Amino acid sequence: MVIVPPIVALTLAPSWTGALLALTWWFGYFFFFAASVWMRARFRRKHLPPVATYGAITAVLGIGTLFADWTLLRWLPLYAPLIAIAVYETWRRRPRSLLSGLSTVLAANLILPTIVSASEPLTSTGWATTAVLAAFFVGTLPYVKTLIRERGSKAWVTGSVAFHAAALVLVCLLTFWGLAHWLTIPTFAVLLVRAWGMPWYAARNNMRWSPQTVGMFEGVFTALVAVTALLTPLG
Repeated sequence: MVIVPPIVALTLAPSWTGALLALTWWFGYFFFFAASVWMRARFRRKHLPPVATYGAITAVLGIGTLFADWTLLRWLPLYAPLIAIAVYETWRRRPRSLLSGLSTVLAANLILPTIVSASEPLTSTGWATTAVLAAFFVGTLPYVKTLIRERGSKAWVTGSVAFHAAALVLVCLLTFWGLAHWLTIPTFAVLLVRAWGMPWYAARNNMRWSPQTVGMFEGVFTALVAVTALLTPLG
C-alpha cells in the first residue's frame, strides 16, 4: 500500500517532481510510523530520535517538492482529514482499527493521482486506476482480519466477501467503459474467491493461517493488481 501506488504513478507518468514527491511520501510514512510509536508510548524520550530524524528528512523533501511545484498544495484538503483520523486513532491506541486502516489506505492510494498531476493532467483513466488499487487495498483490511484478529467471525467473513463482490462489479464496469485492462476482471475474481476460500479452509480444518503465510499470498496478489494497473495507459 505504501510502495505500489507511487511506483505505478511514476511508471505511468514519470517526472522529477513526482519522484521527489514519492520520496516525501515514503519518508513521511516512516515519520508517521515513528510518531505513532512515540504517541502510544506517551512521548517517552527514547522513541524521539527516529521521529526527529524522519521528520527532518520529510520536511526537507517536502520543501523541495513545493519549490518544484507549489500547486501540489491543492491536494492538502483531501489528505488533511485522512491524516487527522489516523493520528486520532493512534492517540486513542487504536492503530489497527478499521477506521484507522481505512484512512491510511485511502491516503496511500491518493498519492497516485497526486504524483501523476505533477507531470500531466489527470484523466478519467487515472482516477479509475486509483479506484482499482484502492478497492484492492481497502479489501485487504477486512480480509486479513478474517484470518487473524477476527478469525471465526461469520460477520467479518460476510462483510469481506460482500466488499470483494462489489469490487468485482466495479472493475467490470470500469473495464466495460474502457478505463481498466481486461485482466483486472479475472484478478478481482480470484481475490473474491480467496476472500471466501481462505477463511473457509481454515475453519474447515480447524487451523490458523500464520501472518507470514497471509503476507506471502498478499504479496503475489499485490503484484497481480499492480500489473493490471500498469497495463492501463493514463491517456
